[in-house]
Amino acid sequence: MTARDRVRGLIAGAAAGVAGGLFGVGGGIVLVPMLTGFFGLTQHAAHGTSLAVIAGTAIAATIVYAMHGNVAWATAGIVALGSLVGAPLGARWATRVSARGLGRSFAIFLVIVAVRLLWQAPAAAGHYSLSSPAAVGFCLGLGLATGLLAGFMGIGGGALVVPACTLVFGMTQQAAQGTSLAIILVTGPAAAFEHSRNGNVKWALVPTLAVGAALGAPAASWVAQMLPHGWLVRAFAVFLLVTAVSTWIRAGRSPFRRSAATATADR
Repeated sequence: MTARDRVRGLIAGAAAGVAGGLFGVGGGIVLVPMLTGFFGLTQHAAHGTSLAVIAGTAIAATIVYAMHGNVAWATAGIVALGSLVGAPLGARWATRVSARGLGRSFAIFLVIVAVRLLWQAPAAAGHYSLSSPAAVGFCLGLGLATGLLAGFMGIGGGALVVPACTLVFGMTQQAAQGTSLAIILVTGPAAAFEHSRNGNVKWALVPTLAVGAALGAPAASWVAQMLPHGWLVRAFAVFLLVTAVSTWIRAGRSPFRRSAATATADR
C-alpha cells in the first residue's frame, strides 16, 4: 500500500465509523461504495472487506453506548445467535446469485421504514423485555434475516435491526442503536469469515480501514447520546432514504454476479 492509499483508507474508515456511531450501523453502507470507487475493488471483494472492517466500528461504538446503558444485551445476544446462521448463508449466496432484485427490494424496504419513522416517530419507551416465547422467536428470526442481509450486501445489518428495535420492541433510538452495534460484533466477523474463505477479503486494506473506523466511531457515538430522541429518529430515517437511493442505483449498475473464472482469478 502507498502512503496515499493509507490516507484514503483512514478517511474511508473514519467515514464508516462516523456513520456507525451516529446511527448504530456497521458503516458498510458507506464503505462498500468507497471500496469499489476509490480502491477499485470488485463488488464481492468490497462486501467481504467491508465486513472485515465493521467490527472495528462496532467495538469502539458499542463501548460508548454501553457506558450510557444503551445496550439491551439479552436481546442482542438472541438476535446475534440467529445471525450466526444467516451470515454465512448470505455470504455464500453472494458468490453465486445476482443481487439486483434483492438489492432493489431492500431499497424499497428501507423507504417504507423511513417513511414510517418520519410519519410518526416512535415514543421513547426504554429497553424491551423478552417476556414470551414469541418475542424470543422474533429475535431469532430477526437475527437470521440480519445475517443474510449482512453476508449478502456487505453491511452490518443495522438498517434492519434499528427500526425493528424501535418500531417492534419500543426501545429508545439510542438503545436500539447500541443493541444493533452489539449484534454487529458477532454478525460482521461471521460473514467476513465466509467471504474470506471465498477469497473476497482484501486483508491488506483492513488494518488501515479499521483504525479509521475505530477513530471515527467513538466521537459520533458520544454525539448520538446527546441528541433528542425524536431528532435522532428522523435523522436516521433520512439516512435510510439516502441509503435506499444508493442501494437502488448500485443494484442497477452491477448484477453482483461473476463467473467461476473471475471468482478464481480474484483469489
